[in-house]
Amino acid sequence: MHKTVTRILDEIEQWRDNSNTDDTLTSLTSIETFIEEIREMNHAILREEEDAATEFPSILKLLINKINITGNNPLIRQWWYDVMTSRPPPLPKNEEKHREEILDRVEEGWLEEDWTRTMPHLLNELLQENFTFTRNPTSTRVSHATEGIQSIRMEELGKDLTNRCRAVRELSNKKQKKSHRDQR
Repeated sequence: MHKTVTRILDEIEQWRDNSNTDDTLTSLTSIETFIEEIREMNHAILREEEDAATEFPSILKLLINKINITGNNPLIRQWWYDVMTSRPPPLPKNEEKHREEILDRVEEGWLEEDWTRTMPHLLNELLQENFTFTRNPTSTRVSHATEGIQSIRMEELGKDLTNRCRAVRELSNKKQKKSHRDQR
């Protein structure tokens, strides 16, 4: 695509320098051809993105990109409906309960008057709420000794590991110094 854009810019420079009508017409025809090449490349890139988007998060991100690129285009909505009916993305079993909520909220988003502006925000919220997983770090867990489960405090484990590594280094350094003294 970069080569084609560069060729367009070169052609525009030649067109500016031309005073001849025939040369100007030739330049404009070349530019039109190059622009068509860019459209075809863009279409191929979008097709690859669509084929690669097989999971819910990637499909939602692709929908955001399509809305941001093309704006108020009814074909985007049609694409969404086609994807959701022909190849609905699988969700992990524990997340399957969110499918209807996601679909309902997207449907509500389409009904907004200015959906080209509000939908990307809504879709990003859905991604954050349903597909960004935050886990409690192990260090904040409490002991479940009464249930027979022992927990590990990661800070303590890391500190112990660091101290042991430091002790091993110090021990090996002492051995090396002692062997140097013995050799003298």
